[in-house]
Amino acid sequence: MKPTIVLCLCFIFLEYVQCSKPNIICIIEHCGKQSAACLADEGCRSAMVCITGCATNNQTCLFDCIYSYEDGAFDEFMKCASTDHQCITNDPPNPPVVCHPPQKVESGFTIDLLTGSWYIVKGLNRIYDCFDCQVTTFKPSPNDKTVYDVFEKFDVKMVSGGTRHRSVNETVVQASGGIFNYTSMQMGHNTHSQWRIMHVGKGGAFLLAYYCGSISADYFFEGSVVYSRTPSLTSDQLVELVAAFKDHGIDYSKYCTPNTKNCNAK
Repeated sequence: MKPTIVLCLCFIFLEYVQCSKPNIICIIEHCGKQSAACLADEGCRSAMVCITGCATNNQTCLFDCIYSYEDGAFDEFMKCASTDHQCITNDPPNPPVVCHPPQKVESGFTIDLLTGSWYIVKGLNRIYDCFDCQVTTFKPSPNDKTVYDVFEKFDVKMVSGGTRHRSVNETVVQASGGIFNYTSMQMGHNTHSQWRIMHVGKGGAFLLAYYCGSISADYFFEGSVVYSRTPSLTSDQLVELVAAFKDHGIDYSKYCTPNTKNCNAK
């Protein structure tokens, strides 16, 4: 593995890690194979080049690039260089995200009530919650009924034009009442988040949920979504939802409305 190849990758990658000074010697020693594979891979290489056009700490731009081009080679390099060997550290967003978990949760909500597929019809975080055709499916793990497997799919508008279908796999366990802990490996990072069910619609037709997550000790993210069993809410459900927002002191106008038309729930 020639050092010049790794140096090239590190300079390309510098914008993504937000000038966190990647340890080049560490990458050469531990992740030479993964860095070479990244440079040889069109998706991983495109992600790196795209990222260099983003202003420092422009989270929207960074994630647009990653969502557009991320693939297995990108994830493997990130897992090796960041998660496994800490050759690269992830500086927290600037300004840093401070989570504000709601105190009122649906304490009687149980994990089995999540079973099945849900559309995200409202979202708060413009980076994470506003993709079109966001469908999340929950099902019990075949090996442990207290653990649920989560399959999330969504459509990304690529920075180069066109639409890319993406998916994420997670696991979830119930912490207490309407509080749930999620874990996953995303973009080569161990990701953890805690979700809180704030309101359950009549008949269990929709859920208002908040989450706070992290990918390191000081890198946090948060958001909120409305899950619905159907692609859209009825007028009566919207009235109930707006009342729930008001009850929790949430500004309804800050939420986006993703496109859910002609989206396959399976």
